[in-house]
Amino acid sequence: MAAATPTSSSSTAWKRSSFSNSPKLLSRFTVPFPHNPQKLTAGVISHRHPLQISNVLSSPREQVHHEETFVSRFAPDEPRKGSDVLVEALEREGVTDVFAYPGGASMEIHQALTRSKIIRNVLPRHEQGGVFAAEGYARASGLPGVCIATSGPGATNLVSGLADALLDSVPLVAITGQVPRRMIGTDAFQETPIVEVTRSITKHNYLVLDVEDIPRVVKEAFFIARSGRPGPVLIDVPKDIQQQMVVPNWNQPMRLAGYLSRLPRPPSPMLLEQIVRLISESKKPVLYVGGGCLNSSEELRRFVELTGIPVASTLMGLGSYPVLMRNLRCKCWECMGLFMRIMQWTRVICCLHLESGLMTV
Repeated sequence: MAAATPTSSSSTAWKRSSFSNSPKLLSRFTVPFPHNPQKLTAGVISHRHPLQISNVLSSPREQVHHEETFVSRFAPDEPRKGSDVLVEALEREGVTDVFAYPGGASMEIHQALTRSKIIRNVLPRHEQGGVFAAEGYARASGLPGVCIATSGPGATNLVSGLADALLDSVPLVAITGQVPRRMIGTDAFQETPIVEVTRSITKHNYLVLDVEDIPRVVKEAFFIARSGRPGPVLIDVPKDIQQQMVVPNWNQPMRLAGYLSRLPRPPSPMLLEQIVRLISESKKPVLYVGGGCLNSSEELRRFVELTGIPVASTLMGLGSYPVLMRNLRCKCWECMGLFMRIMQWTRVICCLHLESGLMTV
């Protein structure tokens, strides 16, 4: 593991007695802003503003119904092409940049992009470059990356990037063109069953067979890509769907009952009390930070400042906490050996990653 060593400047000053004998210090992280030295109880935990360790801890129901005001460039009852509906759906999700390489089956989408005043298309030189650029965009910004490719070889060129995004839990939405619906399954020119090809390397994928489903499908795709354990979602859009005229309904509910029921819920006060007790009773705690903290680095920094617990990081967690020690500029195997030495003197490790848990050693 890389960077598996205490990285906090405050961790160098951390002492066993200063942590284990100071319940007031521990209680401070229950109310991040401002400092509240009241006694740590389940009531305090349940009424505080929660640390945003991961967006999965916010209510999925609230995420479903939350939608900012959006001004369309079309009149409410004005018919438009499916490709324009798709682009406007991206705009409504807050997309400002896409990485799209044009092709025959996706040309309608590219034409619609030229009419958008919100979305900028970054033209890659290859579809694989586009999907990896979108993945890098997502890693750097914390927002879902969006890439677009044509059917057949254009779609299959996305496979490596989709697999990488799934394994590294990167939110990504890939949109591919497809041959017209009447030609699917006929071995048409540049027809590839990309939904079947990517089934095992995406969180979910869609084949749009009704132009009226585009607003709902895009909304669901972005929700799935961002929620739970983030990952890639693919939307396959036949060319005749892109060309079909429709008046979109932007108020369609998402059909994700089974998925929503499996999403993590905010931790109960009883569980928080148990975690706090384990940390307070530990003589030598260490924070083992994973990739789920990348979008919560400010909360992590505040937590470390309040508790003084030293920080170790997984490879995916690098960057979630500032690295100030020069000796971290080493090879991964050296870091792994150093982390194994940490494990020998650590009794409890609080794992702040996407599947937040507590491991006793």
